[in-house]
Amino acid sequence: MNQIQWGRGRWFTRGLLIAGLLVGVGYGQTPGGQAPAGPAPSAAAAAQSSSPDKIVLKVGDESVTQGEVDAFIQGLSPQAQKTLATQGRRTLGDEYALMLVLSQDALRHHLDSTPAFHQMLALRRRQLLAATAYQEIMRQSVATPEETSKYFAAHQSEFEEVRVHEVVIRTKPEGAKVGIPGLTAEEAKTRVEEIRKALSSGDDPKKVAERFQVANVVRVDAEPSPVRRGTFRADMEKAAFELKDGQVSEVFDLPQSLVFFKVASHKVGELKDVSSQIESTLRQQKINSAVDGLKKNAKVWLDDGYFPAPSQPGAQGTAKPPVLPGGPATPK
Repeated sequence: MNQIQWGRGRWFTRGLLIAGLLVGVGYGQTPGGQAPAGPAPSAAAAAQSSSPDKIVLKVGDESVTQGEVDAFIQGLSPQAQKTLATQGRRTLGDEYALMLVLSQDALRHHLDSTPAFHQMLALRRRQLLAATAYQEIMRQSVATPEETSKYFAAHQSEFEEVRVHEVVIRTKPEGAKVGIPGLTAEEAKTRVEEIRKALSSGDDPKKVAERFQVANVVRVDAEPSPVRRGTFRADMEKAAFELKDGQVSEVFDLPQSLVFFKVASHKVGELKDVSSQIESTLRQQKINSAVDGLKKNAKVWLDDGYFPAPSQPGAQGTAKPPVLPGGPATPK
């Protein structure tokens, strides 16, 4: 076993976080209360799952049942469950046993009666309560089909998609060392004009790519790529969605490159294609609203001197799940 690293409420070993044994609440549960789907269990594993009272681990006089370990596994994050499925349960058993060994040693030395332990225990209890409350809010925050359909109708433009053939020409600064990939400003300008002329004239992008493509210097997309709102720089996005099919954009001067594109087609997304995205958005809105309502009713006050406001506008962000030692309270 690798060296253990101690910290404030966290300790790590090879494989899973031991802290997860203590703060499993909130991990791996979807709003419907079901654990995330994982690998299909084998016949042997399925047979074992029917005996939750079976003792599977002992440390001295202390025993742990299969049901207790299974419950812990259900509470792990999806990433930890994936790791467990890959490595097998032996590592988990070793870490669980180590937790019991150390906890028993702490009791023998009466470490549970120290002020530091009680302070940490009180904090841990609050964190677990917060995670449980947040999980309940998540469970109740479900978007109905009617709400999803209404949101789609009101925000249809957000799901518009444009497919473009992008052209990127790498430039190099004046006086760059020999061997640095890219074209000089004058060479890049000439090449841009040649490619724009070809694409504007209706030449097949595949043939244009064959003619002008230079590895690590000039890239011409032979096949169009989809672009959605929020994925391009603001001025490039504006041009992409305003141009008509077949039109070529202006040239955008980016750091160490010149970029432009030809619009191949526009497409408005269908509700069936974006319903899950909308449901996620509406769900998060409901979660944020519920959390904000709780904070408002609780009349939260912060000492501005001790908790100064963020220096960057908008740095506070939206409501997030309580953070527990070992990771976030809910799966990402």
